[in-house]
Amino acid sequence: MSETRAAILLVDDAPTKLTALEAALGALDAEVITAQSGYQALKLLKDHNFAVILLDVTMPILDGFETAALIRQRPGYEQVPIIFVTGLNTSYSDIYQGYDLGAVDYIFTPVAPQVLKTKVGVFVELWRKSKLLEEESALARARAKQVEDINEELETFCYSIAHDLRAPLRAMNGLAECLIQDHSDRLEEVARDYTKRIGAAAQRMDALIHDLLEYSRISRAELKLEPVDTESVLKEVLAQLERQSTERHAKVVIGPALPKIVAHRTVLSQVLSNLISNAVKFVEPAVLPLVRIGAEVRADRVRVWTEDNGIGIAQEYQEKIFRPFERLHDEATYSGTGIGLAIVRKGIERMGGRVGVESQVGHGSRFWIELAPANL
Repeated sequence: MSETRAAILLVDDAPTKLTALEAALGALDAEVITAQSGYQALKLLKDHNFAVILLDVTMPILDGFETAALIRQRPGYEQVPIIFVTGLNTSYSDIYQGYDLGAVDYIFTPVAPQVLKTKVGVFVELWRKSKLLEEESALARARAKQVEDINEELETFCYSIAHDLRAPLRAMNGLAECLIQDHSDRLEEVARDYTKRIGAAAQRMDALIHDLLEYSRISRAELKLEPVDTESVLKEVLAQLERQSTERHAKVVIGPALPKIVAHRTVLSQVLSNLISNAVKFVEPAVLPLVRIGAEVRADRVRVWTEDNGIGIAQEYQEKIFRPFERLHDEATYSGTGIGLAIVRKGIERMGGRVGVESQVGHGSRFWIELAPANL
């Protein structure tokens, strides 16, 4: 952080008064610059950034009030503190005129050095702090820009790597399928089993890379929130999940009159898709999935929930399941990458909401998300 040293402008047509004022302000560790007329003071404004200006009221040709009015017209000097130095016999009308011109204070002659130092010192310290804040703000902006640039490079790198990784995985899966379909009769049973495992592993890895990219995208994307029709988003999601629901003979029931919420439509769609997909998936094999979807208004939030008749979640795992790669079951029992609920939490948090679950083992689960209503 660079050192910030304030500059003080003293304007008075009497050299002896300037010397006395300058001596009294010497202890403030500030640069004191003097001018013997209003015109000279105006010229000095071009080359300096003054923390505070002290103006003698009674100067010839251009008095203190006229000088102050001209100072206020200079860009950057609209708010600079001006202190008038004048005699005790100054009229109230003159004092009010000074305040109308933006004066912050008056110092009456003969000047008490300690009073002068104290009053001017306040504005010098304020100037120092404002400059430090400006420097810190500029540094923060520079760091933010650096982080933004790094994130952009990282995102480009991730998508590039993901593309390079997914291409051979798809080739592996495609070749495994070709072996099974076209050459199954020439393969021994063990070879067929190994080939199927290779294809399944390639599919799992491809799905994992896809979900990691989705998590990364939601974490860094700029989300524009707007009123969203919850029912229309749900209809789109159910259409996308139709194949999964049909294969599992799942029944999905949507409650009436779901309120509109403030959200990012694409992210909300991803969140609801993950919740409903899990509700259909994590059910005992002999049980037909039943998913109920509803909503309720809670103070300044709308809670949208999905309720299932699945296997349930033990209390000690209900927070952990929203972390990446947290799986409660092996891949053979219930497929998945372990990132779906992490995407749900990240997406809801990016939209300014909350997410949670209420569940008991063997008695299903109710996952809920809370977002702002669109009518506030």
